[in-house]
Amino acid sequence: MPKLMKISAFAEEYFAKGSAPTVKTIRTLIDDGRLAGQRIGDLYYVDVSKLHKTGNKLVDQVLSA
Repeated sequence: MPKLMKISAFAEEYFAKGSAPTVKTIRTLIDDGRLAGQRIGDLYYVDVSKLHKTGNKLVDQVLSA
């Protein structure tokens, strides 16, 4: 199940102050498929549940627990 976070909250939580990419950059990354997320209407959301995937099913289950 995706855990969606607004891109402004994502930038604030996952980046040090002053080092976050712009909202436009994050939108472009989502549109290009380089960052897990989706657009709902005019709003963009990052799927933070997919950020820390390792590719190993067992490890991913442990990390998401």
